[in-house]
Amino acid sequence: MKIPVSVVLIPVLTAFSGISAHAQTLTPAQVSAVTPSTGSSLKELVGRNAPLSSNRLSVALFTLKPGIAYPESYNKTAEELFLIHEGHGTVWLEGVPHAVKAGDIVRLLAGSRHRIAAAPDSMLSFYALTAPPFQPSDYVQTGKP
Repeated sequence: MKIPVSVVLIPVLTAFSGISAHAQTLTPAQVSAVTPSTGSSLKELVGRNAPLSSNRLSVALFTLKPGIAYPESYNKTAEELFLIHEGHGTVWLEGVPHAVKAGDIVRLLAGSRHRIAAAPDSMLSFYALTAPPFQPSDYVQTGKP
């Protein structure tokens, strides 16, 4: 099941952007994808250098092809939420596997080791919401598969 999502900032959330508009909208189709590793793609939608600028949080859409995983990592100071958008797979929290599917939410406190993978028979897409916004200096990859 695919859950349609558009990022919409209403007047109450205007403080998240550098633009004093009453509202802003953005669909993932409007953003170019980058390929952080083979079999994966990433679209940064909200953040310090994203189309919707914010110094308070970031939102990125990740897509993993069937059987593809990101290596274990953690954030030093940021809290992160994964909103599973489409497909199914597994997320490992502190080494413990948990099945995830569209509609599930995963909360990661700062320092929580985690890894995520698409099932062999399914692609997996998820939104990663990070506060404060993602920055490379806060991200630590442990090197564990």
